[in-house]
Amino acid sequence: MKLVNYFLLLALGSSALPAQANNDSPDVYNLQFTVNSDRDEVSPDDFLTLREAIEVINGKIKLDQLTTAERKQYVPEVMNGSKIVFKLPAGSQRIQLQSALPAITQPGVTIEGKTTGKATLDGLTFEVPEVEITPAPGVMIDRGLTLMADNITVKGLSLYGFQVGINPSSQNLPGADIFIGTKTYPEIDERLAPKNIVIENNFLGINKNRQMPDSTSDFGVYVFDSQGITIRNNAIGFHTASGIISQISANNLLVENNAIFANGTQGMPDAIRLEGKLANNKIKGNSICGNDGSAVFMFKPDSGAVAITNNRISSNGRRLRRAAIHLMGNDNVVDNNSIEFQAGSGVSVSAFAQHHRGDLPSGRNVISNNRFSNLEGLSIDLITYRNEAVEDFQNGDGINAPRNSENRRLDTGNGAINAPQFLANEFYILGGRVNLDGTAEPNTKVEIYRVNSTKEIEYGPLSQPLKTVSADAQGKFQATLTGLEPGMVLSAVTTDAKYGTSEPARNAIVTVPGQTALAREAQLSEPVKKIPADCSLQNVPVAVNPPIKVTPPPAPPIPVEPPIPSIVKISIPQKVHFALDKSYLSPATTKLLDEIVRVLQANPSISVDLAGHTDPRAPQAYNQALGMRRATAVRNYLLRKGISTNRMTIRSMSFNNRATADQGVNPYALDRRVEFEYRDVRGVELQVIDRFDDLQPER
Repeated sequence: MKLVNYFLLLALGSSALPAQANNDSPDVYNLQFTVNSDRDEVSPDDFLTLREAIEVINGKIKLDQLTTAERKQYVPEVMNGSKIVFKLPAGSQRIQLQSALPAITQPGVTIEGKTTGKATLDGLTFEVPEVEITPAPGVMIDRGLTLMADNITVKGLSLYGFQVGINPSSQNLPGADIFIGTKTYPEIDERLAPKNIVIENNFLGINKNRQMPDSTSDFGVYVFDSQGITIRNNAIGFHTASGIISQISANNLLVENNAIFANGTQGMPDAIRLEGKLANNKIKGNSICGNDGSAVFMFKPDSGAVAITNNRISSNGRRLRRAAIHLMGNDNVVDNNSIEFQAGSGVSVSAFAQHHRGDLPSGRNVISNNRFSNLEGLSIDLITYRNEAVEDFQNGDGINAPRNSENRRLDTGNGAINAPQFLANEFYILGGRVNLDGTAEPNTKVEIYRVNSTKEIEYGPLSQPLKTVSADAQGKFQATLTGLEPGMVLSAVTTDAKYGTSEPARNAIVTVPGQTALAREAQLSEPVKKIPADCSLQNVPVAVNPPIKVTPPPAPPIPVEPPIPSIVKISIPQKVHFALDKSYLSPATTKLLDEIVRVLQANPSISVDLAGHTDPRAPQAYNQALGMRRATAVRNYLLRKGISTNRMTIRSMSFNNRATADQGVNPYALDRRVEFEYRDVRGVELQVIDRFDDLQPER
């Protein structure tokens, strides 16, 4: 059918127009719908709403049921599927939903919003959406867009505020900005899992002002089951749970060039959580920053593997201290990532046994060519069954003893492969060269690293890969390095094709002959003190015509900066207080928090640990949760004021560190608080001033 015939059909009557085209035809014609109303209703009027457009595409509303004015909002287009675009009235770019939108059940649909301007985070640039989709005030909706067909594309939208809430009918449905699953959900038929879905250039969980909205979403993208999803160039942040999660299956999942930040503020804390059947999945080129748990957390995968490459991973573990990357299962690859400022280890490998497959417990995981710094654990930590607490599996259990039995292959991640050992704890520079000798597992690859370390750190962090050599059949290896200086520190890991990568070797120092032990220790340099990457979206300035060039006068000499004082006195509150059994912020408390915001904005080198406290008049478990709610409420207020999540960690102290040992109304009011522990990465000691403006004694 030729395009002119569609206009003839329009003249004859809309009932002659098909809602779908025959996708087997070489020339496919479908309809482009223009949403020109921000209202959320199905009503015969002069406007076409998003809900109406989806219902027409799904075949629930016939084209001849639309009014004449509504018919003007669609035209035939040469494309393989239908398309929804937006032309909303000026000042009305937010669609506030009254109920959940119908799932998209027809293949080939594209929903394309508008973008205006750009934003950047950690070197990645993103389009800023103009059109927002969110629940109306006071309305609880569990999903933004539900995708249940093949070849669907969603781009250029801001979606946020989608929560399960307390609606009993929704308790088995995940709350998410975008949900991907089969038409048979909650029944599972993997043959019907959606294929070739693209999610790109969206703000998920973030309003178009690049901020944390008042109402946050549970998850960002919830992949219930799929056979090919691309999540690319999105900003995904401020979710109470994970930014991206898979559950039943995620085959051929590509997560690329996204900014995934400030997720997991109350529920599952990880930026990306992978469960179910996994095959041929890639996580690459992302900035994963300031999330409350791991950057990538694998939980009991049924099969398959993930390649995690070329990502910038910084300042995660803000609420729950976990490894930056937590691996379960076999044949995963972690390569060429930058992992820093982690409140936990770098990469942990759990000894998760896939007994039904008769395979190794988390084996053949290759971890190479990564750069680690500022960790609270090992760069690579292989977890053993003997340490079975949750925190051991999530974070790390420390350096393992050498394997003394083949049975150990079954109780430790990566088959309990032994770490390499240097033959000495110091190596000399002779003729500009350093010759290393050591032992490792026979016939393995040994990767030598430079370490940014102090004498207090025995293992890593593996800061810079220098060279890879091979261990022979007896397990001996040698390496010659140039360009090293006295005081540099070295470590190494080994990788076996059958078992995977080891934990790091004990550090060794580079020195020169004749140097005393005291002099060698003095040469050990402190790690470079730097401010972590800002985990918040920044505006990209709009380009303007360059001014006429005028030759400037000679620049005055650059003044020498005065030395940083060792103690800086800052007039900033050290704590805020709460009412009995409450975690909401009083007006007096928000005034104090605004003072803190101003100081933090003026001093980007200051970070803070927020500790929630309670009075002692309830069980430990209850108060532990209450203390965390208080710390979370304070942190979320600071987030909405623009303080980057990477500058804040939170924890609960319950009633374990009371403000006073006294009993009574006023002492208990002092107990109910969130305390701020300020730190300055420049090494400055800060002095703060106590304030009690918001004390809330019981009446």
